[in-house]
Amino acid sequence: MGSVVNTVVTYWNSLRRDGAVPRRADLDPQALCPVLPNAFLLERTRADMVRFWLAGQHLHHTMGMDVRGMPLRAFFEISDRKRLMQRVSQVFSDPAVLDLELVSDAQGRVVLEGRMCLLPLVGPEGEIDRALGVLATDGLIGLPPRRFRIRHIGASCVAGVTAPLPVEHSVQERGQKSPGLRVIQGGLA
Repeated sequence: MGSVVNTVVTYWNSLRRDGAVPRRADLDPQALCPVLPNAFLLERTRADMVRFWLAGQHLHHTMGMDVRGMPLRAFFEISDRKRLMQRVSQVFSDPAVLDLELVSDAQGRVVLEGRMCLLPLVGPEGEIDRALGVLATDGLIGLPPRRFRIRHIGASCVAGVTAPLPVEHSVQERGQKSPGLRVIQGGLA
């Protein structure tokens, strides 16, 4: 479990320039090739909603379905969802790296240990509203869906964070005139 998580964390750290949170656009899937089944991208659509944007096959197998578009909290037992979302908000607001030790053993199932790590990313609008994540498990998944309880949560503020790097704006946002609509003569009558 640890090596999969460490690979993603090391890669995320390699993308940090001058202490800034990396941009979503800087991610290169080739660099994560060995751990892509365990990796995922989250999008924060509002303060209380974080959804899967992309997810590797390991996450699909864990839930028994395609998880794209699902809320992150769907991976957790109902009793832990509020606690989870309070801490997940730190990823985007502080920003912070969130490290979760997990266990899935409900309904007499075989124990499935897990570790999830969430790392903040700057989205296309220049806000920290994306996250790179990784889920590694140890044990037999068995019959999905497998939902987790949180054994331990560790959050660490991203050291040396500076303001997100400026976003390249469109021509209109820079105050320059862009071509408007124009009529093209010809074509079918």
